[in-house]
This record gives sequence, C-alpha cells and structure tokens, in this order.
Amino acid sequence: MAVIGAMIGVQLITSLGISANTSIVGAVFAMILARIPLKFLLKFKSIHSQNLVQTSISSATFGAASSLMLPIGIPYVLGMHHLIMPLFIGVTLAMIVDALLLYKMFDTKVFPAKQAWPPGIATAEAIKAGDEGGNRAKYLLTGVGIGIIGAILKIPMSAFGVAFIGNIWALTMFGIGLLLRGYSVPLFGIDINELYIPHGFMIGAGIVALIQVIVLIFNKKKEVAVQDEEFSKPTKELGQAFGYGFIAYTAISILLAVLGGIYTQMSVGMLVGFVLLQW
Repeated sequence: MAVIGAMIGVQLITSLGISANTSIVGAVFAMILARIPLKFLLKFKSIHSQNLVQTSISSATFGAASSLMLPIGIPYVLGMHHLIMPLFIGVTLAMIVDALLLYKMFDTKVFPAKQAWPPGIATAEAIKAGDEGGNRAKYLLTGVGIGIIGAILKIPMSAFGVAFIGNIWALTMFGIGLLLRGYSVPLFGIDINELYIPHGFMIGAGIVALIQVIVLIFNKKKEVAVQDEEFSKPTKELGQAFGYGFIAYTAISILLAVLGGIYTQMSVGMLVGFVLLQW
C-alpha cells in the first residue's frame, strides 16, 4: 500500500501539482481484504489493522509528493540539475526525521489528537461504518453517492463535508477571505491576490503559531501542567522534540557536506572547513 501511495503521490504532484489524501482508498482496500475468506486475511477485520493500512498509504502519498518530489523540483527549475541527487538524499533523511518529530509531538497542546482533522475524521467514520454495518454503512454509501453526483455536476462537495466537521472560527475566516478575494476589485479597486496579501496573512499566521509554540515550550507556570492533563504527552516533550530535531538536522547537513566534499575531491583541510561552514 505504501508503494501504491507513493506512486499516486508522485503522479499527482507531477501532472496536476496537487497531493491528494488517499486515506479513504487505504481504508476501503483493507475492508475489501477483510471480506476475502482466507485465513491470513482475517486480521484485516480489525479496525486497528485497517487504520494502519490507511495510515501507510496516506503517509506514503504525502511523503513521496510533498517531502520528496516537490523539494527536488526546486534545483530542476533553477537549472541546477547537479544538485538534484544531493538534495534528494537530504530530503529523504529529513522526511524520516519529520516523521519521528510528528510522533513525538502528537497529542500535545501544539498538535492535539482530538481536534477537528477533517480527512482523519472522514476516514475514521468510514472504517467504523464498514465495521458496524447497518445504518452507518447506509449513510456511508449515501454520502459516496451524493459525492459522485456532486463531482459530476462540478460542485465542490469536499467543502460541504469540511463545513460540517471543521472549526467554526477557521471556516468563518476562510469564508471572509474568499469574499474579499472575489469582491476586492469592485469594492476597493485593488486585487489583493496580485498584491500577495493572502500570502502575507498566511506567513503572518505561521509566525504567530511559531511564537505561540516557543512561549508554550518555555512557559513553566502551573497552568501548563494542568492543561497537559487533556493530552497523552506533556508539553515538555515539545522542547525535547525540537532539541532532537536540531541535532538530527545538523547531522544531516554535516553528512551532506562530507559527501559533497568527498565527491568533489576536496583536500582534508578544505573538507573540514566546508563541514564547519555548513554547520
């Protein structure tokens, strides 16, 4: 499933420029396997096994597309084709580190497990529907049918789904942004998209989120400990994760510097200086 997911991710990112979520594909595939009357496939009747299958294909799709294929397109576009292979080695190692960091951060205040994650909720409900059957299965099939009809009619059905399970404040701000984008020219005489104003808001939101994470990590007050009771991992693990990440990324950069120096036949002195420069 991971191989199939990687193939889907690479195909979509190179042909359409998008990286689709394949969780539902993995869940449905696992459900189909569970219905085959063979002994070694009985384990797929477990919803936990089905969850692992959908996680495998989904992570492979995004990993191959967003973590591997997309970054190595940068030197290709810039005409620096000789940097594609070194960059590919670096982003492959970085992807592994990213996965480990996400594992360390999951179900903390920064990356809570119980918040509205639309793709995850949709996949979970599909798995439960396949396991329990009855009305849940009927609702699932009805939803699939409506989705197909909406897609044929060119209606953005995914937006309807997200509207039911997304965060009300995030969706409200998103709606306001869309309205401003569509009516900024007749109302204000400017095209906010050409001025990259939405991009600026996104960058600003990222900076604010970064500041919030830093404050959370270095906040030693008692209320942080109280808030940690809502999550399976304490906030202090965030600091550890960032520390491990810094060490890992530094090691990757040094490794690439060493490999690059050896490849270009640098002398020992030049190689040491190059590694120190990269560090």
